[in-house]
Amino acid sequence: MFTQYVDAQLNLQHPPGWETRFFRGLGWCPARRHTDMCIKALQWGADVICITGADQMHPEDMLCRLLARMQEGYEIIAAMVPSRGYVGWQEMQPFERMAWRLKRCSPQDLDAANALQGLPNDVEVIDPTAGDVQEINFIGSGVIMFQADHLLALKRPWFYETFTPDTYERQACMDTMFSWRMQTEAGAHLYVDTTIQVRHLHIFPIDETYSQRFADWTDPTTPGIDHSIAVYPQEG
Repeated sequence: MFTQYVDAQLNLQHPPGWETRFFRGLGWCPARRHTDMCIKALQWGADVICITGADQMHPEDMLCRLLARMQEGYEIIAAMVPSRGYVGWQEMQPFERMAWRLKRCSPQDLDAANALQGLPNDVEVIDPTAGDVQEINFIGSGVIMFQADHLLALKRPWFYETFTPDTYERQACMDTMFSWRMQTEAGAHLYVDTTIQVRHLHIFPIDETYSQRFADWTDPTTPGIDHSIAVYPQEG
């Protein structure tokens, strides 16, 4: 765990009128740790569960704001987390806050694991400036609040790892597939509150401002940049 994450968690405000308890998920992989945390929460008797990534810093009022959104009628509510890098197969800026919406393909097309990468032209990256609360179809589990009943509606395992058989490389879909199954299996609607600012911890805390800090890398004439490594989309 990052020390800055622990400091941020200790300072999280507890929603008034709600008993709040924190659980650390244990296990050999992210899917097992997520599952372990959820089991502990259910055994405690939780009505609402919020997953927070241990490599992030969260605003002190985040739990209160997420729960307020849920009480407004948003069944599952999440916050966007800045990426710790750049994914070349989709439209994004370096360190951009990421969430996705289904654009034109059918839900049946997305049943396979790692479908986001397999259908890059059929999903769109959420623009935070398009609204304070937006309905989405995919998001990671960095910050996501849901009802215990929705979790129990899913077929076990709730979280699972997938990998490419010939290379044994793990595919990044453990949490995005969870958010998708909350819709297809639990029948819930998924939303993101774009006003909640989360920082992603690395050597330094990454926030949304980093997306524009390397804009000069998109210019192939910029001296001192190896464009065989820093491959970013060009304008036009």
